[in-house]
Amino acid sequence: MQNKDNMIFDLDDTILDFKKGAQEGLEKILKQYPVPDVRFGEWLKVFNAVNRDVWREIEAGGSPKEWLDTRFEKTYQKFNIKQDGVYLEKTYRSLLDENFYLIEGAEALLTHLKDQGVRLIAGTNGQSSTQRKRLKGTGLDQIFDKEIISDEIGVAKPNPLFFKELFDQNEEITPENTVMIGDSLRSDIQGAINAGITNIWFNPLKLDNQTNIKPDYEVHSYEALEQLLVADSLQYTK
Repeated sequence: MQNKDNMIFDLDDTILDFKKGAQEGLEKILKQYPVPDVRFGEWLKVFNAVNRDVWREIEAGGSPKEWLDTRFEKTYQKFNIKQDGVYLEKTYRSLLDENFYLIEGAEALLTHLKDQGVRLIAGTNGQSSTQRKRLKGTGLDQIFDKEIISDEIGVAKPNPLFFKELFDQNEEITPENTVMIGDSLRSDIQGAINAGITNIWFNPLKLDNQTNIKPDYEVHSYEALEQLLVADSLQYTK
């Protein structure tokens, strides 16, 4: 990709297999704090619905810690059970800290790009302790040159301020020579659009885009992503 010396990668479900580790953690939560006559699949649907609402509030500018501390309490409330949401969030967070699953092919792609002289930046919404432990546990902290974590800067994607500190503190990094790669249209792609950054929607599940957010590019595999990133000339999807 011409004039793109810097590449910002989202972590969860773009590089790290968040879903696999998250499901393992949630299964342990429900096993320890069961809901009578409710199977994991039913409970998970309720949690996912609550969690989507929580993240919409965070992406709209809400405090990540305050909102995340409510999701388990609200989930159990749907089953008329009172639980300490703050404690369960802390427990779940400790389980996520040990989620070192990488999406197959991610490390090879990043290593290849780094060998070509690309500056690699991890740009993620999430808790600082969790994301940094996972970066270290997977060895990605030795591959990424910089990290932007919403918990550390006080603002989350898609807010353009998420990227502002990176540009302000590194004059060699600009919207014009940077590309954002991520799996979330509302977070990664809209955030990049808001900041004036070329963006690539990583969509391995080939989900339909049911939003009005229009990514510059869309890819369905790491192979296609690598071809796109190293291509001399590209056609926009729009």
